[in-house]
Parts: sequence; structure tokens; C-alpha cells
Amino acid sequence: MTELKIPDVSTLRRIKGISELSDDHLIALANQLRVCTAKNKQLLIEAGSTENSSLFIIKGKVALNALDGKSRIIASDENEALKPVAQLRPCIYDVKALGTVDYMKIERQKLIDLAQLSEEAVNDISVHSLFTDYDEEDKSIVNNLYHNLMDNRIQLPSLPSVAGRIQQIYNGKYTDVDSMAQILISYPDVSRKIFNIARCANNDDMSSAEKVRYSIGHLGIVPVYCLVMIYGVGKLVNRLPRQHMQRIGSYWEHCLNVAAISRILAKRNRSFSPDLAMLAGLIHGIGVLVIDDELLEHHHLMLDHLEIDHAIQIMRPEISGLLLRRWNFGDDLILVAEECGDWTRNHQASADLCDLVLVSNYYGLLKSDKNHSLPLVSSIPAVGKLGITPEEIIVALRESITVKRNIEKIFA
Repeated sequence: MTELKIPDVSTLRRIKGISELSDDHLIALANQLRVCTAKNKQLLIEAGSTENSSLFIIKGKVALNALDGKSRIIASDENEALKPVAQLRPCIYDVKALGTVDYMKIERQKLIDLAQLSEEAVNDISVHSLFTDYDEEDKSIVNNLYHNLMDNRIQLPSLPSVAGRIQQIYNGKYTDVDSMAQILISYPDVSRKIFNIARCANNDDMSSAEKVRYSIGHLGIVPVYCLVMIYGVGKLVNRLPRQHMQRIGSYWEHCLNVAAISRILAKRNRSFSPDLAMLAGLIHGIGVLVIDDELLEHHHLMLDHLEIDHAIQIMRPEISGLLLRRWNFGDDLILVAEECGDWTRNHQASADLCDLVLVSNYYGLLKSDKNHSLPLVSSIPAVGKLGITPEEIIVALRESITVKRNIEKIFA
């Protein structure tokens, strides 16, 4: 590790929570910091670490290696906003440099103190969430979730068997019509729904097996895969006890709306599979199921609505990603779950699936944004990348009502 220099003011302005501070404040902070360089494979944070500093990647790539063996890559260049990496404490990742990486670490309390000086930060709960140390109170529900996550004590639900079996072959090397049909034949309710969506005429002479194969051949493997996953997730939610649905009902409705908007925008954009976009929108916040279980376990904490919403907001990306990994979903869908709430996301020159769902998520939240906590649409890079006009959004929101009903029919 070689110390390079103190960061300049322009680098610190890339940190959203303190970007509005005066030059004097940022210069004072810069004089207390150092930009460091890590070599390839150098460990920057170790899993289990409780250090009270936030890691910012200024330039380069790092790998976040989770306890379950899965990993993901975070890249940053000199033009992107800076956000803390692996912020959970205790940390659930080993964070290692991939190639040469410029980075800096800042004490969290220092960030919190400076953020209080910024009017933008005070009014933005997401900024406060980035900098708060959640290990300070044993009674904190977020702290309980963190420790249970670290100790593998969070119980993750399983997908219904049909979805689990399709997932296995879809992620394997032998996904074809016959292997998919062989599984679906054993689930008449599911295959019947898929056959109805395929809308085959003159089908009286077809056997059940022929209908399944026809449906897959007509719709395509990816759309059928997405339909089965939507069926499985929907059934999982619909089977929850009433006490769960009373708590997560609004979140599930939001996921359905995001799924519908994502499908419509994907159809208009034509760069994405509408079925995959619909699935991504539906499962982007699926971790709320696990969080709700934990909240019920800790009912003695007498949490109010703000505390519950705060816990869900902080933990949902990480736990959603963890749950989708357990269910063997692809990296693109896991990335959506982990990053589609980051309005400043700007990782690629062209829009990806996460950008699409991010925009759908934004407009899905806009109706209920009574406190005006969401950023201006003009400040969201994903909107510009997708080239979505206000007129297209108005149409999408209008059409989403019908599309949402059709999604619900899949698992009714």
C-alpha cells in the first residue's frame, strides 16, 4: 500500500452526503485523509470486520466475496459518484482489489457530523443510512439483522418445487425444450397457465405433454422460465399468514407495480426481454419477506412504523441479493436487487437491466412520495440512458394497471 496524496475537493464532492458543503469544510476534511493505492488481490476489508470507517473506491475495481462463496464486482472511475463499499457491520464480505485500486477510508462519525451541515443530507434518509453506525445499540433491529446475517441465523424461505427444479436446469448446461417440458408435465396447474398464455388454437387433439412442448416452443425458453419464476414467487407470497401480509402488503403491491412498469418499458425500449424485466421488477425487493420474519421475531422491541420502514430500507438490498443467490438466480437479477434503489447509479455507458428496473422503481414510488424525498428525475442517470420521455412514462403508468392484473393471474 502506497500513500499517494490528500484527496482534492472535487473527489470529496463525489460523495453525495457531503457534496453540498463549502470548499472550506471539504478542504479541512481533505487534510485529514489520504488517497491510497492497493495492489491486485490486496485485502481492503475482511469479513467480520467492525471497523468504524467507510471505504470509498475512487478508481478501479474490487471484488466483494460473500460468506456463501458468491462474489460481485464493483467498479468506479473518476467521473462517478462515490458510495461506501460493503457498509454492513460486521462486514459480510472480503473486499479485495482487482488490479490497481485507488481508495480512501473515512471515519463514519466524521461523515455523519459533516452530513448534518448539508441541508440535502438532512432531508435525505438514504444519505443518513449510508453513514450511520448500526452496531451502536444492541436493541437495534438493524443490528439484530446484521448479526443474524453474519451468523447464518436468518432463515431463508425456499422456492416452490416447480420453480426450484426449473431454476436448476436453467442455470445448467442442458436447458432445452425437452428438459423443461419433462419438469412442467409434473405440474398441471403451472403447465395449464403457460399453455393458456401461449394461446394455441385447435388443441383438442394434443396430449398434455404435447401442449407443454408446444407452449415452450411457441413462447421461448426464457419467457417460460420467467413465467415459472413469477408463479413460484407469487405462490410463496400468497401462502404467507395474514399477519405477514398485513405488514408487507404495500411492499408487495409496489413490487407488482414495478414488474408491470418494467415490462412495458422493456417492450418500448426493445433492448431488453420484457419477460426478464417483469421478473426482475417483481423480485427486486424480495428480501422484505425475510426482514418481516425477523421483525416478527423481535416484536418485543415495540418498533414503530418509521423504525420498520428504516430497517427495510437499509437491509432490503443486501438480503434480497442474499436470497436470490440462495435461489440460484443469475447475476443480472441479483445486481438489480442490490442496486436498483441507488438513484445515482451510473456504471455503464449504455443502460442495463438494473437501470430499467431502477427507473420503474422510481416511478412506482413517485405516487406515494408525499415528503418529496425522491430526487429530481433529471438527476437520475438511468433515465437519460434509457431515453424515456415524460409522455412514455404517463402511458406506461396508465397501462401498468392492466399488466399488473395479468401478472397476478399467473399465480392466482
